[in-house]
Amino acid sequence: MSEDQSRRDALRGALAFAASMGAAMAASMARPREAHAQAAAGDVTTLTALQRAEYDAIRTYSTAESILMTDLSSDPQASTVRAVAAYYRGQHEAHANALRTAITAAGGTPIDPTTVFFMPPTGFRATVANIIKLAANKEKAAAVAYAEAVRSLGTAERAQLAAAIGGVETQHWIVLYLLAKGVVQPGMNAATMLNQLCPQAFVASVGTGTAGLEAVAEYQYAPNAT
Repeated sequence: MSEDQSRRDALRGALAFAASMGAAMAASMARPREAHAQAAAGDVTTLTALQRAEYDAIRTYSTAESILMTDLSSDPQASTVRAVAAYYRGQHEAHANALRTAITAAGGTPIDPTTVFFMPPTGFRATVANIIKLAANKEKAAAVAYAEAVRSLGTAERAQLAAAIGGVETQHWIVLYLLAKGVVQPGMNAATMLNQLCPQAFVASVGTGTAGLEAVAEYQYAPNAT
């Protein structure tokens, strides 16, 4: 298989995954919601599981940043991947905070972040390539979990929150997937374009202190072909 064909296949895979996540979320949003009292009890369990996963992602990225800055600092790609990790960690922190608000509003107790620790997979060896793959796996799992959560959450507000976060996890996964496949090469351009690749921590604003893609200016069309 040629290099161009491999890149085309990788792009098709990323776009297909994003499309499937969007379709699942859209279909789930259309489902009838349960009665408020019944929904709140089940929703707390779902939301706290999602929040724990967010803290797991935060711990993973924080650990990766430390390793990339010390043990792997001689790797020419380390500084760029560390910038990606720091940027994504910040967005996961925003997700965890929004989930904290939702859990409290539903009458639950948010996760204590000090109880969540980074647990490397069995046989994991710290290399730049493996860190990218580890992050990609976690973001993919998160995207799927949020799509499933949208289907089960009992209020439109909580479902919107899950959809708004899940879409961003999918954005994270696409970038990491393309990095892992070699379609996108870690370099200064990748580091400086992060705020354009994943510009907001939420797809849509979900309350005070959050901003979604509606805050990103739309493209203006060129008056001619150039």
